[in-house]
Amino acid sequence: MQFKYPELLWALLLLLIPIIIHLFQLRRFRRTASTNVRLLETVVAKTRKSRSLKKLLLLLTRMLMITALVLAFAEPFIAAESALIKKVTAIYIDNSFSMQARTEKGDLLEVAIQDLMSGLPANEAVTIITNDRTFVEVSPAEIKNELLRLPHTYRQLNMDEVILKAHAVLERNSAIKRQLLAISDFQRSMFTLSDSIADLDLHLVQLLPEPIGNIALDTLYMNN
Repeated sequence: MQFKYPELLWALLLLLIPIIIHLFQLRRFRRTASTNVRLLETVVAKTRKSRSLKKLLLLLTRMLMITALVLAFAEPFIAAESALIKKVTAIYIDNSFSMQARTEKGDLLEVAIQDLMSGLPANEAVTIITNDRTFVEVSPAEIKNELLRLPHTYRQLNMDEVILKAHAVLERNSAIKRQLLAISDFQRSMFTLSDSIADLDLHLVQLLPEPIGNIALDTLYMNN
């Protein structure tokens, strides 16, 4: 079992409060004179046993309530077996000229990098592949500015070439599961998939530009 917010389990220290109350709770008994001392001793013994049992049940109830509240806020869950497998990921960002197409937030390349940087943990090492550069196991915080200034290039890798590059950098890692996240507008010329994908999990994220209406060219003049 795992917890979504394991830091909240520190609240289980609150269980000490009912235990301390139980240990230091003092009761004063008032003496009453009676001629039948033996009967009185029997009644007092039974009363004390009953009170001790009630106090113990009350203590257990309080502890169970605190435990249930803490576990509820910590949100326990049972992860699938595949989630526990050690994984390593390479990320391909297409920076070809086709990624200059515009959207409401900017061109496709800018949108891809901004969304990627906002979703990656700042201190977790990642491997990023572009059409002309490769960043192996670097921190997103270190290369954020460099990626935001990443220029467009005439080079366009097809998917086979991207997968081969991913294999080259991921084979150094001993992780059991290797995966490639590819972010592109996926022009038709990119898709030449072969058997090289067999031992690599491939995830494709397609970015689409704003639709542009058709235009017609009536006359064209050229001057020397």
